[in-house]
Amino acid sequence: MHIVLEGIVPVELGCTLYSLCSLQRYFSLADLRVKVENFWSVINVDKHNKPPQLNTLEKPGHRILPSMKAVQSWALLKYLPLILGDVVPVVNDHWLFLLHLSEMVDIIFARRFTLGMVSYLRELIAEHLSTFKQLYCVGNDAVALRPKHHLLVHLPSVILHSGPLIGMDCMCYELKNSFFKRCAHIICNFTNVCKTLAYRQQQYSLYAKMSNAHVRDFVVVGRNVCVAIFSLSYAAMLCEKFSLKMTDDIVVTNSLERASVIYKEGFYVVVDFDDTGMPVFGLIQQFVCLPDCSEWFMVLQTLHTDTFVSHYHSYRVDYPQSPLYRIVAFDDLIDYHAVCLFSKTVQGRRQHFIRLQYHIFK
Repeated sequence: MHIVLEGIVPVELGCTLYSLCSLQRYFSLADLRVKVENFWSVINVDKHNKPPQLNTLEKPGHRILPSMKAVQSWALLKYLPLILGDVVPVVNDHWLFLLHLSEMVDIIFARRFTLGMVSYLRELIAEHLSTFKQLYCVGNDAVALRPKHHLLVHLPSVILHSGPLIGMDCMCYELKNSFFKRCAHIICNFTNVCKTLAYRQQQYSLYAKMSNAHVRDFVVVGRNVCVAIFSLSYAAMLCEKFSLKMTDDIVVTNSLERASVIYKEGFYVVVDFDDTGMPVFGLIQQFVCLPDCSEWFMVLQTLHTDTFVSHYHSYRVDYPQSPLYRIVAFDDLIDYHAVCLFSKTVQGRRQHFIRLQYHIFK
């Protein structure tokens, strides 16, 4: 979080956006604001991580303003290729540098690593720093490398000795700060706020333990109803999956929360990988559960993954003409995070793109 999202990403995003906007004039700051606003108005993932409106784009070497939280910088970096890809040409050094940064951050935040990935990350970091020096460390407005650029070089060695970096990321620990900030704002204690916050934290910890909220597979279900199987469009698959009859009942819901991760109808998840190595995505239709069972399953409509479009750093997907349903348990998902789908018109044709949260492999 401190090295990448709060150190390197804001500086390098400022360099890239200033070059594309102020120097090469592919878009204006007002256009960028409108595009970011329109993008976050239609997506259903990372809605709460929307970055603040950019005030100005200063010369390379300065951070983007206003300052952002780590998750906001990460979200802006992830989706900038989709937001600006239609106004920037394919062959552009600054745009290629932005895509290179996105690829590097995706691998750094990967949940699993192989020895080949660590070696590739080491070469990726070396190439990234070399490209940064060529683009922004020359001329009258030369940018000096930051100490956190040097710390990047040591990340592959840290992964080899200690495992994936996500296990040592500060974001999961600093989330606790939000609990104390909310409590301090609500209680308005001007006498001994530390004692009150400690007491509230003990109460919350006891509640989490008694309600099993700390268990990783704990499920909180939204409004649910019991319906006849024959009334569902995927009834035949339910009967085959659970050995049921069309006249049997099943419990369905459109939203639930599992281990603090929220899933809703209309979200997209990574289901599997096909024979060519392309990820298979699924659109959540509903969640089902047998009346006498506590385990919930996802009902997904699978999408066809066409190819990886490097210019948008996303996968292009299509909806099959006849819906293909799949019933998946939560533990069978390749990754538990929902992914973002964004539709845009490219060369006169409406296309759908899905951006992964980070590098995933099976």
